[in-house]
Amino acid sequence: MVTGCDGMAKALIFATGFLTKKKYTPIAKYISKNAKTDIFDLKDLMRLNLDAYDTIIFGTNNNGGKADKLVAEFVANNQEVLSGKKKYLYVLVSKDGEKEQAEAAAVAEELGLNDVFCIPMKSEETNESGFAAVIDDFVAKI
Repeated sequence: MVTGCDGMAKALIFATGFLTKKKYTPIAKYISKNAKTDIFDLKDLMRLNLDAYDTIIFGTNNNGGKADKLVAEFVANNQEVLSGKKKYLYVLVSKDGEKEQAEAAAVAEELGLNDVFCIPMKSEETNESGFAAVIDDFVAKI
């Protein structure tokens, strides 16, 4: 288990559609490495003891304002244990625009998560790893 410099254990739990896995998994790995989290792909996950974590970060792609089915099911099935944790959500979108921001907000509402961050796949400003520069803002927040 990875414990951050603040002494808190963090988990990043994500899922992406089959067709988008190659593009989105590197983003989850980048966030996990830089936010010092354990990382779990819901496609490969059999069970997870959430009690071991103080902070949970969820990652999903945007399906027209809906979360990935696996993320939605995981959140719904773990409401009780998640209620006492810090929770963050990032939604991967095709570009940074008002429509995408609104759809990310809809995903957050669907999942019952207040703290949502929209990460565009295409951005004029990128970091040294080639991801949208705003990804580093998200990492700094968590």
